[in-house]
Amino acid sequence: MSASRAHARWELEMSNNIIKSRKHLLILAVMLLPIIIPAIGYAADLPGFIGGKSAYGPSHYTPTMFYGSMAIGVCAGLITGCIGAGGGFVITPA
Repeated sequence: MSASRAHARWELEMSNNIIKSRKHLLILAVMLLPIIIPAIGYAADLPGFIGGKSAYGPSHYTPTMFYGSMAIGVCAGLITGCIGAGGGFVITPA
């Protein structure tokens, strides 16, 4: 029980250090940019050819392209250690 209380005090102290320090807040803001920028891009009304709301997948695809992308994804996953990590594209219904 005392270890839990000590850990809670430590977490509170660390969060207060981040909130009170401008340097830590700047680092946190920079770390959030990869999340914020795509969200802004998605919310903007961009043309479809550069990733607008209607550009969910390629304009056309064939079964050969689909199976090829699956094979590339499986090979990349076997190399990286997690299946499906990379390669190909995601086909979603429009």
